Amino acid sequence: MNDDYGTDSRDSGLFEQARALAHEFVTKETPFHLGALPTEGSHPITRNFSDTIERDTVEGVKLLLAVDGDLAPVARRVFRSEEYSRLVAAILESARGRRRICFSGCGSTGRLAMLLEEMWRQFWEDQAGVEPGSAEAAYSPREQTLNMANLACSIMTGGDRALVRSVESFEDYPAFGARQVADMELGEGDLLIAITEGGETPSVLGSVDEGLRRGCRVFLVFNNPAQLLRERVDRSRRAIDNPHVTVLDLCTGAMALSGSTRMQATTMGMLVIGAAMEEGLSRLTGDNAIEIRRESRAGVFADLVQNLNSSPNLRSMAGLAERERQVYERGGLVTYFTSHYLLDLFCDTSERTPTFMLPPFRPSDDHSSAQSWAYAKDPTRSSISAWHSMLRRSPRGLDWGSADYEALGAPAVFSDRPPALGVQEIARYAVGSEPDDARPGTHPNWWLHLTGPGWATSYVAEADTLRVGGARDSHAPSTFSLDVSTEDSPINLWQHLLMKLLYNTVSTATMGLMGRVRGNWMIQLDPTNKKLIDRGSRIIEELGGIDYEPACAELYVSILSRSRLSSEGGETTTSPVVAALQRLGVWGP
Repeated sequence: MNDDYGTDSRDSGLFEQARALAHEFVTKETPFHLGALPTEGSHPITRNFSDTIERDTVEGVKLLLAVDGDLAPVARRVFRSEEYSRLVAAILESARGRRRICFSGCGSTGRLAMLLEEMWRQFWEDQAGVEPGSAEAAYSPREQTLNMANLACSIMTGGDRALVRSVESFEDYPAFGARQVADMELGEGDLLIAITEGGETPSVLGSVDEGLRRGCRVFLVFNNPAQLLRERVDRSRRAIDNPHVTVLDLCTGAMALSGSTRMQATTMGMLVIGAAMEEGLSRLTGDNAIEIRRESRAGVFADLVQNLNSSPNLRSMAGLAERERQVYERGGLVTYFTSHYLLDLFCDTSERTPTFMLPPFRPSDDHSSAQSWAYAKDPTRSSISAWHSMLRRSPRGLDWGSADYEALGAPAVFSDRPPALGVQEIARYAVGSEPDDARPGTHPNWWLHLTGPGWATSYVAEADTLRVGGARDSHAPSTFSLDVSTEDSPINLWQHLLMKLLYNTVSTATMGLMGRVRGNWMIQLDPTNKKLIDRGSRIIEELGGIDYEPACAELYVSILSRSRLSSEGGETTTSPVVAALQRLGVWGP
């Protein structure tokens, strides 16, 4: 049977090569066989998600939010733990001692790390009453408040460019994470908070090793049972058993979509680490009102999820998902506009690419590659100013050359052709008010402007409006409205959580409506690293009804076929997983 890549793979000679690659992966890459971890499992609540949302969009949205209900009981336990108290104390002590506070992550946790840095910077810039990003240039002793903002930093595996477009295979190498810690010049007494959803990401664990070597105080945050990681993954056990590492196990079970740790895992990380930051800052500044709420924070989160489950809010989220589905099916593109929470929107939209095999963000000077289905922009600022405002600092690139990759022991593919990850590469992505002729707000495209109480009120012509967090604005009628009240927070923690829950749910529901999910399996994933090769193999094993190694071979047939197609100048938006399922006759045409 011909697959979607136009190659009769079994007659082309690719199958034998694929079988050899699969055997090598099965026998030599056992540290990346992660099917036993809860974050990779299938959640019983959403097992029939794809069928449900095809019948009733509102019911599909409710299923996704039901899994978020798993988080509050675990959060309540964590907030009572000694490890959480240590995290609060470490943040407080670092601030008092003017020591650096660095958040490290990869993929969705890397984007979370950037958000946590932004929250810290926002607090101190609000204290000083200055515009976003003003603290970066503050070095005078008279600017002590703004100098506090500069204590925070974040490490995203692959650098800030990975915010907008993932860096293929970077997470597989501990040396890369270690080098990024070195580049950040962390030292004795600094605080490193390393976040890895699965607890096994090599690049993040590499940052842990380097942080320890440099005398940092290190916390490791993950979402699988620590004991299971100790038993199954050697690299995880080494970090967990290190007496100089404080471990926070935030396991809540399986994700709403199997392996989709951009959802509940990173939501839990934001809740716990954000709460610790908020509490540490409240103690530092003497605002005890926030500290008193430690025991009730899990309840506040549960109330937020419950409020999202109101009938009007469910209809609004379902309406957003159905509207996006219509736009995409008609060949249109979506552009979100907001000057608040732009980073939150970027986190969700960029994460859709590897999760659902969508075209990645396209640089503004690239006029030939496919456009990303969804994009986000700040209509009130130029791109240069928007980047600075969104991050509250200048973008950080990785200017590593061939010699750097050779010194790190990286495969030749990196040293022969180093990926472009520097600041100049980041600047190619226009995120501001400049016109984009490729994404006009006319049919079949769609512009959606996000606003809310206290947000900037400059509305975008021709755009529909989503009002988040309050009643409709009579001066700018909302096409959609999400009526959810949030608790006050000096770091906008609950507002960030609201945005995350909202767009994780809407984007996943949209992909469900478009048939890019089967059951609760992400069949349209792009296997760009070893963890995803394992996940793709397990999906084929499950849905194809075959053993793991033959499933892995089928995946490699698809990967090799796609590579051949690409070398001949062709392209596809079909996942290698789906191509394999099509050959097996269990999916699609």
